[in-house]
Amino acid sequence: MSIDLVHLLFAMKKIVAIFLIVAAVSLSYAPAAQDGFVWDDTALILRDPLIRSWLLIPEGFNHFAFTDATASDFYRPIQRLVYTFEYAAFALNPAPYHLVSILCHAGAAVALFIFAEELLLLFGMEPKKRRLIALASALVWAIHPVHSAAVVYISGRADPLAAAFGFLGLYFVLRSSQATPKNGLFFLIVATVAFFLSALSKESGLIFPLLAIALLALRKDWPGMLKTLGIAVFVAIVYLSLRLPAEHIPPPVSHSPAPALVRPIIVVRAVAEYAGLILLPLNLHMDRGVETHPSGFSNASLNVTAMRELQTLLGIVLIAGLIYWMVRARRRNPKVFACLMLAVISYLPVSGIVALNASVAEHWLYIPTTFLFLAAAISLTDFFQNKASIIRFAAIGSVAVWALFLGTRTFLRTFDWKDQRTFLERTIASGGNSTRMLINLGGLEITEGNLENAALHLHAALEKSPDHPLAVLNLAVAALKQNDFKLTRELLNRATGMPAVAARAHELLAVLESKENGQVDFLRMRLAARTGPPNWSIEKRYIKMLDETGATAQAIGELESCLRTEWYRAESWQFLSQLLAKSGRPKPAADALAMAHDYDVHLDLHASP
Repeated sequence: MSIDLVHLLFAMKKIVAIFLIVAAVSLSYAPAAQDGFVWDDTALILRDPLIRSWLLIPEGFNHFAFTDATASDFYRPIQRLVYTFEYAAFALNPAPYHLVSILCHAGAAVALFIFAEELLLLFGMEPKKRRLIALASALVWAIHPVHSAAVVYISGRADPLAAAFGFLGLYFVLRSSQATPKNGLFFLIVATVAFFLSALSKESGLIFPLLAIALLALRKDWPGMLKTLGIAVFVAIVYLSLRLPAEHIPPPVSHSPAPALVRPIIVVRAVAEYAGLILLPLNLHMDRGVETHPSGFSNASLNVTAMRELQTLLGIVLIAGLIYWMVRARRRNPKVFACLMLAVISYLPVSGIVALNASVAEHWLYIPTTFLFLAAAISLTDFFQNKASIIRFAAIGSVAVWALFLGTRTFLRTFDWKDQRTFLERTIASGGNSTRMLINLGGLEITEGNLENAALHLHAALEKSPDHPLAVLNLAVAALKQNDFKLTRELLNRATGMPAVAARAHELLAVLESKENGQVDFLRMRLAARTGPPNWSIEKRYIKMLDETGATAQAIGELESCLRTEWYRAESWQFLSQLLAKSGRPKPAADALAMAHDYDVHLDLHASP
């Protein structure tokens, strides 16, 4: 057999491995195609004006995520760019969005497989063995249900995008270290682009150049490390040159971060929490936490506290075990040590050392588990290599059963995102009864007219987080719908002192005045429109109020003032067209409508403002 034919057969096996990864992901996540838009999907897809037209792609890089929702610290223009393509192709049909998320995850798994094989080649592992280990670890990672939130939840798309580009960047860095100078330069340029796209997909993408530097330093490839350091600096500078000037409204602070002395406890508890999710992912849900919130000397509170203390001890034991594993691998198995080192580096930013918007989140494991699974696959392969056939068979069988369980659990997990109610109720039933989830469920109950249920959920949220602005505001909305004007006014006056919801509280006070006394409170609505950062939903209500009371010219002036800063909003141009037509100005009305069509390729599918 010629050498070329051998290479062809070897390449065919690689294609088969890639096919297996894609097939496993597709089967595990297939039911997600029937799910809808839930939670943050409504903000990032249904309400983001910047994904509505190709013409707005450059402007998308000038804004953080959640343009028409609660502000965030997330700068993810590549995620918005992908949504722009999807909106142009599929409008607001959720099924294609879910399919694209599944494909992005499959692409990340394939990129991981390619990188893992190159990494093992760097350590001199034989071809057949390295392909088997890379495939096994990529398959387990690809179907593990702990990553469901990054795949089934459309707003989690940033994780697969960042990972796919990041693993490709790592792959090309490794290729450059073994290539000719000409090819090496090309590989480094491609790696730079991949790292940059990863960082623009999600903030966690910034970790990949650091992983490459650490890996090359471990191999004592000092020239390669210095080149990669240059790439990291270049990517950081360009990334910051885009991020820092972008329009950014600081998000409201809903809770104080854990004190510095408490944070180490959270770190060790998080390790224990994550270990359970990785080994036996039965109780999966969004909005996890490991803090202890004593609420008196009840049996329930004491049991929770006791379990958290046991979790602290378990976390300490697991960290000690990881350190032992790394020390042992440092001397005996450099491949395993390298993978564990990369796992630790990628995990540290989300470990709880730095205060984030949660203490624990399943999707934060998306990148660290790749290296952990690869280290485990190498260790298990080496451990059972010289064992008796029956022991090796039993080990392979056990891993296969575990993998089958993982795929099945992932398949079932996809149904949790069927719709907003299913998502919220299953999350709360599984233990994710956080303040945020209870408020969201209360808001849903209000929308559907179940006001008594809404009040129950919102009062439960206030028990967990007294004076939470959104809970107070939603209770006011429920009271208003029940025509309990006295309670509504008390709650809204209380909410006006809360910066996060002050504008909305003033708006509702104007609505209350109208319902209670039949009067139009222009001053209150103007105050609402001028309170806090720009809020299009409040501004739109104010402009409609002006128009409905005969002040159409003033409404047009107010709307034109909005468009001077938020010119990208198609809905505003459409509204302006209607007002201009009403005032007898057909030519400007037609021009405004043309602008609306420019900024929303599916404008005719939406109702008029």
